[in-house]
Amino acid sequence: KDKGYYKDSLIVKHHRDKYDDKMPLWVMVELLSFSDISKLYSCMYYSEQNNIAGALGISSETLINHLHCLSVLRNKCAHAARLYNTKFHPAARFNPQFLRSHSTLKNDTLFAYILILIKRLPDNRFKKSFINEIYTVIEEYKNDISLSRIGFPMNYFDILNKQINA
Repeated sequence: KDKGYYKDSLIVKHHRDKYDDKMPLWVMVELLSFSDISKLYSCMYYSEQNNIAGALGISSETLINHLHCLSVLRNKCAHAARLYNTKFHPAARFNPQFLRSHSTLKNDTLFAYILILIKRLPDNRFKKSFINEIYTVIEEYKNDISLSRIGFPMNYFDILNKQINA
């Protein structure tokens, strides 16, 4: 289905013309949506899931949850769905130590999903940049929004900054 959707893509045309429409897995992954990748990971053998999640320092159950949450967030953003005053499903999964140290955190909020996004960013440079962008937007609209309606605790900036080296 996706190959047909991307039939005008240069990568699909190249493999259709040069390799008789045969594509290696790494090429097919280029055509997968974020949701497809999330579903693919959740269908993998447990040993493969554990290898991938282990490389990230988390459990496979947590990675399945994070991929699902990020897929939901991506879809809400892509389709201009409401983020303000919204409960997110599924609830974000965090380790018990993190939840104990942030007892007021609600894991079905935009803040929880943003935390997941920051945790999954590849390096500290991206994390710092994203956190600063969030802070700038919050400061710009602080008189127009209620932080509690998006699940942001008053000390959100401190919590986000602790994710930089985590």
